[in-house]
Amino acid sequence: MREELEILLHLFIIFAAAKIFAEIFTRIKQPIVIGELIAGAVIGAHGLGLISTTPVNDAIAELGVIFLLFLVGLETRMDDMREVGRPAILVGFFGVLIPLIMGYGLYTLFGYDSIRSLFMGTALVATSIGITARVLGDMGLLKHRTSRIILGAAILDDILGLLVLALVSSLAKGGFNYVEFIILVVEAVFFVLFLTTLGPKLAGRHIHKFIDRLRISEAPFAIGIILVLGLSVLAEYIGLAAIIGAFLAGIVLSETKDFLDLENKFRPVGNLLIPIFFVVMGTKFDILGLLTPSTIIILMLTVIVAVVSKMIGSAIGTIGLGFKTALQTGIGMVPRGEVGIVVGTIGLSLGVIGKDLYGIVLGMSILTTVVVP
Repeated sequence: MREELEILLHLFIIFAAAKIFAEIFTRIKQPIVIGELIAGAVIGAHGLGLISTTPVNDAIAELGVIFLLFLVGLETRMDDMREVGRPAILVGFFGVLIPLIMGYGLYTLFGYDSIRSLFMGTALVATSIGITARVLGDMGLLKHRTSRIILGAAILDDILGLLVLALVSSLAKGGFNYVEFIILVVEAVFFVLFLTTLGPKLAGRHIHKFIDRLRISEAPFAIGIILVLGLSVLAEYIGLAAIIGAFLAGIVLSETKDFLDLENKFRPVGNLLIPIFFVVMGTKFDILGLLTPSTIIILMLTVIVAVVSKMIGSAIGTIGLGFKTALQTGIGMVPRGEVGIVVGTIGLSLGVIGKDLYGIVLGMSILTTVVVP
């Protein structure tokens, strides 16, 4: 009975804190995700001590990030990337390559080993689609060509970023083996390409016919749950991260989301679980640990590299489109938000990075998220 009470009490405190800080940050016109992270830092072991790290909290948080990536995938249409073509592809590609190289180089200079440096480089890779899209929408710029380049690049950015994360995670789990590495690359490429090319088309053509034959209530919701959990399990089984399977499940269903009304069905699930993920991640954030002179220097240099590397990647990708387009695209690609936090969380769970580097990842994610809004 005591254990059940503790679980319920933790959920109550986590969710209440998430919404209180969300209200505060909405009023001051800052991203809610920052408020949720700070809420976690306040109520966590390094703050008021109201919440401790438990397997149950971590499991619920894992569900939160799975549904976060599923919803991001659901909002992602592969046609969006094809519409802006070459610039988006180049910005997305170099927006992954340059931050990865610069991040790896920076942490190698700091004296960290290859795996830790790779994880920190990976944390700098992926742009936050959710934050960027929301800012552009609030400004009424979603239909602007530069905005479509940014969003198209961010889509490719996330796909490549998640693939890099999968490869680096695999290296961290089992060390480097050429044969296993090649097999993982082949599996990852096939898994991603199949689900991003044929998946949406097959779902668009056949899923509504299949659902029409079912007699269970809320069949579309059930199909969505089965697909997101099933592909998450499959992704883990073949050596990728569960969040990749969840993201791809969203892409598969993206062509049918309007017909099945999936966003309205899954948004309440996300509204419950996603804040829990960010608050739980925030509880692992040791703010005081970042206040040492050496850590502050590393954090500031990391943020500078995070911003400059995206600017360079965007400049290369938009050659010939003018300075203004390159600058706007670079700024739009800066926010790391939840994606950087996911990378840091996986690194922490694998024991690759400690709480010091995790704190730097969180700090970098927060600061780069604040820059754009």
